[in-house]
Amino acid sequence: MSDEVSYQSTLSAVDEIPMSPEIDGRIIAMPMREGQRVKAGTILYELDQRPQESQARADQAVAENDRLNAMRYVNANFAGAVSNRESDDYVAKARQSQEIYRSSKALLAYKSVRAPIDGQLGAINNKLGDYVKAGTAVTSLVNNSQLWITLDVPGALAYRLRLGQRVRIKAPGLPERLAIARVTFIAPQLDVQRQTVMVRATIDNSGGVLRHNQRVEATLEMGRAERTTIPAAATEVQAGQSFVFVALPIAGGRYRLQLRPVHLALPQGERYPVLAGLRPGEQVVVGDLAELSNGALVTGRRAGS
Repeated sequence: MSDEVSYQSTLSAVDEIPMSPEIDGRIIAMPMREGQRVKAGTILYELDQRPQESQARADQAVAENDRLNAMRYVNANFAGAVSNRESDDYVAKARQSQEIYRSSKALLAYKSVRAPIDGQLGAINNKLGDYVKAGTAVTSLVNNSQLWITLDVPGALAYRLRLGQRVRIKAPGLPERLAIARVTFIAPQLDVQRQTVMVRATIDNSGGVLRHNQRVEATLEMGRAERTTIPAAATEVQAGQSFVFVALPIAGGRYRLQLRPVHLALPQGERYPVLAGLRPGEQVVVGDLAELSNGALVTGRRAGS
């Protein structure tokens, strides 16, 4: 049997970036289009920076004035006309003004918002002429060529996790094709509340079949193992516990039924792997189990006879 566990999870792009401005401003140019594929460095939109330009010029003037004053006081200090403290205060003020000007000047570089990576643009949330605040996502840039899928694996299985293990991906619209991911990260700690370990697998999606935020079924393959299995029709569930009727042979071709709790893994096809509760070779009853009772005597035949 394949030794595996399945989860519902959501894909996420390795590269997904909200394209937000770093300063406030009005959009004065927007050459981008929704769904457009762009290269890194492409201008997506531009902001009106006349207020920032005016502020930078004002800060430059203050910085220049403070620099000249600092020079005068340094010279006066050399001549003994002013104290060291007065001279130092003006020098410190000149340095502070210069830093303010450099900061204002640096903001001018944020006029053009460019694509930092190759990718495809999402929906555009603003239009030409809108005034946007710093941090407001005008659009998003997604590169679907590599995707992540995150699984929360029970801590009891943590010792069996290995880098490189396969994760099969099934998604609506892909009834025949299965994408394959590989485990690339295993968290070194468990979630305190849920007692699960986060596992991240990476998918090569260069064909573009899958997409960011797509809901999928992920099956983590931990290997293959020989296990005792039983048909799905041999089990019944009571209060969340799985039971089977074991047929214990007695004289005369008859059997005594024993209701026994079992621990089952996830089904594979029409059979359940048995983790605990049954020994290889024991016979179980298949059929309408509701008509049976613990300790009942029955006649029957072994599977295959």
